[in-house]
Amino acid sequence: MAAMRAVAIGRTGRGDWGHAIDELVAHTPGVELVAVADESEEGLAKAVARHSIDASRGFRDWRRMLADVRPDLVAICMRAVDCHAEMAIAAVEAGAKGVFLEKPFVRTRAEADAVIAACRKAGAKLGLAYVNRHAPGYAAVRDLVEDGRIGKVLELRARGKEDHRGGGEDLVVLGCHVLDLMVDLGGAPAWCQASVTLGGRPITAADAVDGPEGIGRIAGDSIAAMFGLADGPIGFFASTRDAGQKQPAFGLTIAGTKGAIHIRPDNVPQAWLREAPLWRTEKDYPWRPIGPDGLDSPPPASDVDRAAERAAWGRLAVADLVDAIVEDREPETGMHAGRTTVEMVAAVYASALAGSRVAWPLESSLPTLG
Repeated sequence: MAAMRAVAIGRTGRGDWGHAIDELVAHTPGVELVAVADESEEGLAKAVARHSIDASRGFRDWRRMLADVRPDLVAICMRAVDCHAEMAIAAVEAGAKGVFLEKPFVRTRAEADAVIAACRKAGAKLGLAYVNRHAPGYAAVRDLVEDGRIGKVLELRARGKEDHRGGGEDLVVLGCHVLDLMVDLGGAPAWCQASVTLGGRPITAADAVDGPEGIGRIAGDSIAAMFGLADGPIGFFASTRDAGQKQPAFGLTIAGTKGAIHIRPDNVPQAWLREAPLWRTEKDYPWRPIGPDGLDSPPPASDVDRAAERAAWGRLAVADLVDAIVEDREPETGMHAGRTTVEMVAAVYASALAGSRVAWPLESSLPTLG
């Protein structure tokens, strides 16, 4: 099969090139990066040089690039979310077979629905850079859980990075990673009960502010949310601004009746197994690293390049999108996974504002931050 012709859109100074999304696409087998776009003259020049592309294949106007190049694959690279829906819809309407999108997905449920409708109409696929789900170590985690190594899963507990972004920004920007893992392991959300506070008091819609990097309306410096998941366990997400931890608790802990697994996104090793329930304290139960081939994998070298490892996971995410196009299936971390995380964020605020549990499918009349 001929290589898929790809283009990449960055936006220097307004989301930039994300987590080097353009390089992930350019270095994925079966993909050829043929053009780039950046409204910044300086940023465009750097991108052209970075990929050794002819200057005529560098565009200041991303819409013109789509029209002139008619690519198979479009990488939307910027972290800023305000343009994600617009660009994804334009890409598939221009004939792209697939879109690879930096996280977070989009700002609202309405934007998610619009992107999904456009992809369905065009018969196109969309993959998200939820790269932790593509790590070989995560596949080993799933095998251990499915094989019953930690017994019946009771809880999945997630926390954000809890730095200056703690609360609303943490929920959207970093929460999407752990919420996606939570749903993949515990099943689709069925309900949400949440508390969101600001300075110790419950938020109101008047507390909403525009978040950075176009993430939309956010509120609160402390969030505690509980989700009922389809496969039975309860999921939790929490984040407090400036929690003061030397090592952020960012990650997901899977608590079972026989043991526990802790996942630290973007780290190597990515996950550890404790072969005893968390509440067993009568002796020191060790946490064993889970490697790409499971518990028998050798531990990584002390000088392992985490950025290189994460990039390898990202290339696997792009490769999965390519395979999904060929096989006509949903990518592992596709638009529906993205919509779920957007819904979970919306449900947190809806529950907090209403002071009550909200259930899926989420109603359009639920309170929002506006």
